[in-house]
Amino acid sequence: MPPKVKGIQSPGGAEKSPRLRGFRARLRTPFQALAHREFRLLWIGQLCQSSAGFGERVARSWLALELTGSAFQLGTLELTRGMASLIVGMWGGVLADRIDKRRLLTLIQAWTFACYGAMAALALSRNLALWHLYASAVALSLADAVNQPVRTAFVPSLVPENLIINALSLNSVATNATRMGSPITVAALIQWTGSGGWGYAACAALYVAVIASTRMMNVCEGVARAKSSAVASFLQGWSFVAQNRRVITQLVIGTGPLTIGFTYQAMLVAYVKETLGQGAAAYGALYSFAGLGALLGGLAVASLGTAARGGRMLVAAGLLNGGALLGLGAIGVLPRALPLVAAAAACLMLAGGSQTSFRAANNGLLLAATPKELRGRVMSLDGGFRSAGTIIAPLVGALADSTSTAAAMATIGLGSLAMVVGVLAWQPSIRRL
Repeated sequence: MPPKVKGIQSPGGAEKSPRLRGFRARLRTPFQALAHREFRLLWIGQLCQSSAGFGERVARSWLALELTGSAFQLGTLELTRGMASLIVGMWGGVLADRIDKRRLLTLIQAWTFACYGAMAALALSRNLALWHLYASAVALSLADAVNQPVRTAFVPSLVPENLIINALSLNSVATNATRMGSPITVAALIQWTGSGGWGYAACAALYVAVIASTRMMNVCEGVARAKSSAVASFLQGWSFVAQNRRVITQLVIGTGPLTIGFTYQAMLVAYVKETLGQGAAAYGALYSFAGLGALLGGLAVASLGTAARGGRMLVAAGLLNGGALLGLGAIGVLPRALPLVAAAAACLMLAGGSQTSFRAANNGLLLAATPKELRGRVMSLDGGFRSAGTIIAPLVGALADSTSTAAAMATIGLGSLAMVVGVLAWQPSIRRL
């Protein structure tokens, strides 16, 4: 037998040197939470659910613009989705804290599957009208109002406490990895077939996998029997938030990148057509560049593992997000001879990456500041804050119709940046969280 050299194992050994061990450990760091089976199933469901969600957004936006030719209608569709989520969102949190989360998710997913199936049938049969888009926006927003807060509040039950930010970052990775493939696939499908119905049909098919992954989860949460009415539980959630400055700070600063900043997605289809002079394929590709940036941002946060500093990450990502959206607005004043599509792709990558990093830090700090029995209600209230931003979507759409979509993008960027700077001036200690 040949003598062993320090740092090298025999041929059957798994590792050959301390440097290789360190390299493999760094590769595993971003994916630590996936070692837990139940979280892995939740993550697979998130992957399929996000693919469907982004595909539906592309199909809905394109169909609305095709039917009306108005950016204002794009904004009002976003408002419709947001208002429904805002109205029922906190009640979704009450359900999340009182009912088994796996069962609740399964019911929500079945409802969403039915909505996608109905829209596919209407579009493919050429019976689609504008009011169908509004009706589906309400129906899907009711599901979203409960679904995402439940999924987020579920995470601490599936992984150890020191892996919560890692798990939330991986959820963002799943969400945004699909933003690269799903929008461009659905947009190409629309351009090839001439019908958004096939996009909705693909979304319905994906939800079969979502339901299956949820059903395979084996989690015993031990939900305590409710000792108070649903109304009392609702008020208890509001009372906790009103008395907790850390939670209020996170809700308010999130209004920048996650509420105001998020409205850029509603304007993107009009921005691509008007400012860049491009069609459906370019729209899908640019949407996917935002997803690529978000994927890289999520992996960067996940790779920090337990060393992630939520406060510093929150502030840096918030400032970068506002700057990236301002960049999209600035493109509107540049001559068409320049490579504007490439510049827009770069800005969208920065916007997507910073938004993902911001969301992971924001949600992680919210969960850390909230007792387990109140997490569903607090995360639903957080979802309500995000949905409230859609109130400004019609105003941004009207601004785009009366001036330009580039001006609308610049306004979104300024609003997002102003919220982050304002909260930083109000609570400078947020950087030390």
